[in-house]
Amino acid sequence: MSKKHDQTSTSPSNNRLQSLIRSVVTLKRPSAEELAHCTRAEKYRRLREHNGQARTRLLHWIDEHGLSNEVIRVSEPTAFNTLFVEGTRHAINELVHAPDVLHIAEDGDITTDLPRIEKSDAPTYQSADQSREEE
Repeated sequence: MSKKHDQTSTSPSNNRLQSLIRSVVTLKRPSAEELAHCTRAEKYRRLREHNGQARTRLLHWIDEHGLSNEVIRVSEPTAFNTLFVEGTRHAINELVHAPDVLHIAEDGDITTDLPRIEKSDAPTYQSADQSREEE
């Protein structure tokens, strides 16, 4: 087989799959009024159920729009209004148009206010036997 044939046999979708990205998809959630009368347990159940239905709609939308080969993983729903999605940049960019999707952030774009522990500042742990030997 010639080199020319090898290069032409690689489809654009195969090239896309080589650069998968992880993202966090923020979903619409029920209004505060809908949840106001709920007990904590009921609120948790309703949010989880709502997000499960939103995930199902998202999976159908992905399939209907021909993105099934580009979306590798969609996390299971929780009570939080987020799903973790792994796919090609093209597919992730298209998810903005899916039902129930409010916002998409790449995994690396998410920041927290948690302090970073430098390696030199990290505590070292010893077993109880080691600490007794040093005494």
